[in-house]
Amino acid sequence: MIHPVEALARSVTELEARGRSARRASSESIRHFPALYRAVVAELAERRAHAPSDPALHQLEALVLRAHGILYRPPPAQLGPALGAVLRGFPRAVRATRVHLGLATALLLVGALWGFLELLRDPSAAALLLPGSWEQNAEAFRGGAALRPGHPAMGAFYFTNNARAALTAYALGATFGVGTALLLLFNGVILGATVATVSTAVGRATLLSFVAPHAGVELAAILIAAAAGFRMAEGMIRPGWSSRLRSFGHGAREALPLAIGSTVLLVVAGLVEGWISPQPWPLPVKLAIGGVLNLALLGYLLPLRRGSSPTPGGAGLAAAGDAGSEGAAPSAGPSQGSSVSDTFRA
Repeated sequence: MIHPVEALARSVTELEARGRSARRASSESIRHFPALYRAVVAELAERRAHAPSDPALHQLEALVLRAHGILYRPPPAQLGPALGAVLRGFPRAVRATRVHLGLATALLLVGALWGFLELLRDPSAAALLLPGSWEQNAEAFRGGAALRPGHPAMGAFYFTNNARAALTAYALGATFGVGTALLLLFNGVILGATVATVSTAVGRATLLSFVAPHAGVELAAILIAAAAGFRMAEGMIRPGWSSRLRSFGHGAREALPLAIGSTVLLVVAGLVEGWISPQPWPLPVKLAIGGVLNLALLGYLLPLRRGSSPTPGGAGLAAAGDAGSEGAAPSAGPSQGSSVSDTFRA
């Protein structure tokens, strides 16, 4: 019979050679490894007690340390299960932040309504409310450049801009929510002014044809992102019995999965905006595509089963969507900055 020390040494050498795949092995060395480890640890304790000056003691200690590292090594991180857990918890977290989501929606609507009415009252105000390339963007819609074959580069462009804005909206929650609120108002003004400018230039049907497929998903990601920022700000404003810093950290951790989930929504919105929205298809087809996507999103976030309401302790999530960065009116091509107006950027 092989001595436990010798058997453990062989197993350690074999498992170290296998590396991370050792956990999936089913050899004898794997099955008997815990028992061998316990036996050698017991022998190490006995030698320390009765022969502390034994020269072989250091070698035995080194063997036990190597075996301990193998036995208690954490499993390798796996992206698939982690992402699946986030996506499963995302709807509950969104529903748990419904108050923050309502606040974000109200601020965006206030800014959009003011921008829309101001442009209708004074069209010349577009030069102030829509700085940059708004005239070229409106001209692109007027000339039909907004409706064109899709291109993957445009989808990547929209996603990159929107994801940057989403993270900005989430991070600005650290300003006690003031930065997130201002960002929503600013992008709301850009949104309303863009709708007024483009609909006046080319008509509502052309504008609707471009935005209908992707606007619902993209705006939902924007609002969820802002809600994540407000959730983080709540921890600073109302820390309760915890310190403000600890409460802020807790709120940030709860809201971070929301940002991750909204990024997934922005991937979908970017693909649709880059590939489908510019297509010169009939308006009913565009409306149907947008309707299906919106219903799918609602079914995902708001399941019909009773008793599926969120629990306050659920992982807080908030997708930082397109709530931020420099807005510009619809554009025939990529431009710097991103905002809610990316929804209408041709």
